[in-house]
Amino acid sequence: MKYRFEIEKKDYTDFASGRVLYNAPNTTAFPVRLASEIIQRAFEIMEEQGAPGPYRIYDPCCGGGFLLTTIGFLFNVRVSELIASDVDKAVLEIAKQNLSLLTMEGLAARRQQLEEYISAYNKDSHREALASAERLANLIDNQPINVRCLQRDITDLTNYSISDVDIIITDIPYGNLVSWAGAGADSLDHLFQNCYKALNKKHSVLVIIADKQPKLRHELFQRVQYFKLGKRQIAFFKPL
Repeated sequence: MKYRFEIEKKDYTDFASGRVLYNAPNTTAFPVRLASEIIQRAFEIMEEQGAPGPYRIYDPCCGGGFLLTTIGFLFNVRVSELIASDVDKAVLEIAKQNLSLLTMEGLAARRQQLEEYISAYNKDSHREALASAERLANLIDNQPINVRCLQRDITDLTNYSISDVDIIITDIPYGNLVSWAGAGADSLDHLFQNCYKALNKKHSVLVIIADKQPKLRHELFQRVQYFKLGKRQIAFFKPL
């Protein structure tokens, strides 16, 4: 896969998990360069549909919220709302903390915490983290992004409460760290069904990131882009 938007490699140290963004145990951080490339491709698909944004973006398997928080920092003015859900209540609390960093209040609280660490431990790592927090603050627009976090099993087909979303982007469970909570072999099918319910049918895009095992196709969607990078496959869909 060739990068189309993130052509040049950049230093994304400020986004390192545990530096300013909070680290969620037993979850994985998402590569920032790849996240930027993927969401810009999603923006392009939306623009081709005549929807220039700003966009409501939803991650139904959010984990610690790293992916959504990264998007919020990098593309602040292109986002109107970020919605995060996960079945794991503990990691959802970390997601809330990370998404709070997209506000001046949340970043101020994090800076104060880092300053206290510097006073207590006098470590260079804390001073570097504080400098990162200052740089991240410069990325936040004066208009804050609306944020919603809710506990939700994306494989549960009952009582789906989210609708009219512009972009769904999610890194589905795989590997040894995370797994589906329910629905067994039907988990991926149920995810597709619930995402279909959540999307705006006039103009929207679903992006699923997975390992190489699952077949990323569904009768409710047209696959419009697809690529592989390393151990990941990334598929872009429009609802039918």
